[in-house]
Amino acid sequence: MFDFIKGKLVRKSSGSVVLDVGGVGYSISTTLTVFDKLPSIGDEFSISVHLHLKENPISVQLFGFADETERDCFLQIISVSGIGPKSAMTILSAIHYTEFIGLIAKGNYLPLTSISGVGKKTAERLALELKDKIGKIGSASSHSTAYSRIKASSKDEEIINALMSLGYNRIESEKMLRTISGKDGFSEMPVEEIIKGILRGK
Repeated sequence: MFDFIKGKLVRKSSGSVVLDVGGVGYSISTTLTVFDKLPSIGDEFSISVHLHLKENPISVQLFGFADETERDCFLQIISVSGIGPKSAMTILSAIHYTEFIGLIAKGNYLPLTSISGVGKKTAERLALELKDKIGKIGSASSHSTAYSRIKASSKDEEIINALMSLGYNRIESEKMLRTISGKDGFSEMPVEEIIKGILRGK
């Protein structure tokens, strides 16, 4: 029914936004990927959406995504038996959708078990049911572009993994790394010193 919604940003948080469209406020649940793209309050913003209808009890909810590829990924996840929209949003907030696509394409479900609410059986089911479908999400070129945008060097990856082991999700870890990677002497700094610097906010 809805492909996207464009309106003035009224409220925002790490899990939802409210857009004013012609005097009507649309409350939209979002992934953390969306949060990083949000403009200032009062600015106009366009977001890809999915209108989810549920029976028993009846409910209608809007879910918002960074782009069409993330939305397609969400739709594939909820097509798996036993996985609902809430769990799908948790997965796509814990890891970037391009990383999820890469893991499923390789049949590597183990990293998914570190996500809250995703046990080994659920992760196995995701890998089994989506492996042959995941390549159909978006175009090959869009996957390549998106994945190269977050592709990290081995040193960056080590830092990101260390931050994730401390409880941060991948998006948060990448954002924290970006705050320090442009500083003088970064490439020569030991990984341990970089992590300490990030955690100290320096």
